[in-house]
Amino acid sequence: MFYKINTAVIFFILLSTSSMAAMTISGTRVIFPGDEKEVTVRTTNKGDTPALVQVWVDDGNANADVNSMKVPYMVTPPVYRVEPGKGQSLRLIYNNMVLPKDRESISWLNMLEIPPAYKGPAKDRLELAFRTRIKIFYRPKALDKSSSASQTEDLKWAVDNGSKKVKVTNPTPYYFSFDSMTIYSGSKSVNIDADMVAPFSTSEFDFEKNAPAIGNVTGAEFKLLNDYGAIIVGKLKASGNGLTLENYK
Repeated sequence: MFYKINTAVIFFILLSTSSMAAMTISGTRVIFPGDEKEVTVRTTNKGDTPALVQVWVDDGNANADVNSMKVPYMVTPPVYRVEPGKGQSLRLIYNNMVLPKDRESISWLNMLEIPPAYKGPAKDRLELAFRTRIKIFYRPKALDKSSSASQTEDLKWAVDNGSKKVKVTNPTPYYFSFDSMTIYSGSKSVNIDADMVAPFSTSEFDFEKNAPAIGNVTGAEFKLLNDYGAIIVGKLKASGNGLTLENYK
């Protein structure tokens, strides 16, 4: 019997065994070129027991009923078994759903690792199913195939000490995914809870919890993830009234 894929992650721990996810996905994101009909994603069982796996795509709502949402891909096989040390390739197939041609679109690939049946005493069991979820970026063929990491100079930055927020405006057709962000005021620094900025939009990111307001902003540093999941580091300097940050040239 399989778990419903719209269910939140299910926890189990076998008290006599340490619990770790065995199944992995190659890469931390999938780039789907607009001139392709399908792409291949590799999954691998790095554990020492067989793994039963269920995969699906969601539209950004991680806990919604996937059977009722509209997504631009189907993934096959949807359920499969992988022997220890072996792998399974997934086919991510574009279903011709209409997507914007002037910007990237995002979906999420989910992989649920269903643990083997436990045959010991029921009182010794608290079961856990491991779920992995990564981003799928659909990149229309009208766009340059280079990633957003090459477009960082187009971003616009502002810091609001009063509300303890950093505002990032993205005028490009690419998504920007941040690994981290830090702003500086002289020798002081504050970490920012940065995430992602969608194409042609603005996102506001909060100062880390309990962070104090700081004085005049003197600079900033950010780390972005490129198409391969590698970190790209960028540095910024203050200009004007200290609230606008511009890329170093």
